[in-house]
Amino acid sequence: MSPRRIAKALATFGAIALIALLAVTVWVVRHRSAAQVLQTVAGVVPGTLLHAHNFHWTQMKAGERQWVLTAGEASYAADKMSLKLTNAEVTMTSSDGKPVIVNAPSAVLALNGNHVVRAYLSGGTVIHFGDYVLSTDSATFMPDEDQVEAAGPVTVIGAGLRVTGKGLTGHPKTRVFQLHEQVETEFTPKNDREKSKQS
Repeated sequence: MSPRRIAKALATFGAIALIALLAVTVWVVRHRSAAQVLQTVAGVVPGTLLHAHNFHWTQMKAGERQWVLTAGEASYAADKMSLKLTNAEVTMTSSDGKPVIVNAPSAVLALNGNHVVRAYLSGGTVIHFGDYVLSTDSATFMPDEDQVEAAGPVTVIGAGLRVTGKGLTGHPKTRVFQLHEQVETEFTPKNDREKSKQS
């Protein structure tokens, strides 16, 4: 074989291999699922549909803001029925116009489309309402009913009061909370509080 024939054969073989490689690449790219594309392009956390930093959600009803939710990180489940949050904070306004703030290191929201049905708060839930701070290990918030429930120990501190108990039912918008059992109340008169501030 002459060198010219060898060069033609190698060029033909190279062109056929390049076309085959291009065809396989096009077929693989076109036949990937949407989830594979999202994972590849966005670097999505496996098992989630979407992972976001500095998450922000405003819940509206009849043109009015019901509450605002922020979180350091958020991950939607693949079925779009739940949302996992870290460092979550919910801000709302009570019926008398005062702010109510709910903080939780971890939260899982149960969703129905774009509507939050229930929020499971854990890792040390703290609710600030007026001059009072309520804390418990975990709680469940149902926004439609404006209801918070906690089964474990609860502490409420503020305005010279320290109330402890077990189990809680409350309504953040009206700022009404009820402890269920083992309730103990400590009251510090205003004069004693002022003396302790001075020393």
